[in-house]
Amino acid sequence: MSDYEEWIDIVSKGEATVFRGQRKSWPLLPSISRERQFNKSFLLVEKVLFCAFKDEAKECLHLQPESDWDWLVVGQHHGLPTRVLDWSQDPLVALWFALEEHKVEGSKPEVWALRVNGDDIIKNLKTNKPFQGTRTKLFHTNFKIPRVTKQKGCFVLFKYIKKIEFGFVSLENNPRLRGKIEKILISLRSVDEILEQLNSKGYCRESLFPNIDEVAKTIKNRILKIS
Repeated sequence: MSDYEEWIDIVSKGEATVFRGQRKSWPLLPSISRERQFNKSFLLVEKVLFCAFKDEAKECLHLQPESDWDWLVVGQHHGLPTRVLDWSQDPLVALWFALEEHKVEGSKPEVWALRVNGDDIIKNLKTNKPFQGTRTKLFHTNFKIPRVTKQKGCFVLFKYIKKIEFGFVSLENNPRLRGKIEKILISLRSVDEILEQLNSKGYCRESLFPNIDEVAKTIKNRILKIS
């Protein structure tokens, strides 16, 4: 953990930095780029997916998103293929995500750090539309999703480029961003110790994915001493 904290200080360099943890070395691409079954234009399929989700998810939400930005965040966090990639302002959240499934075969946990400046951030969501951006940028949401709040979530919105395969340039290959991005690999031998330290600091599934069912279960188990 001390090595990781030292790395955070080095890569941040006093700049605004966001972090992403992964179980293995996947390209930094949005979830919709992994879909290959497009028999129509990508933009049409993306629009159909997004509009259908907005229409049919309304009855499941107590609080309705007021913008497409917020709908993208809701969809991303509930499994809808989008052009968004999750990041966190908290490096320990990213570390937990890198390690949570470390026992899966082939795991090689890593954490990415992305340094951003003002030009890399979409600041005014009211005057910008998510599907009309000129390049890949970071944005924040004020929409109250408990898990996003707990995870200190922020998001990279990818620019679609029709002429390249699968439509998106990964962040590690993006000419504007690749010089601002670094990663650290986590030894599997250290995972159990690090997870124990993270848990002692309150970084665990129950805290990062707040769910009232889990709250009730945790309280029952703690108070009634049920394992």
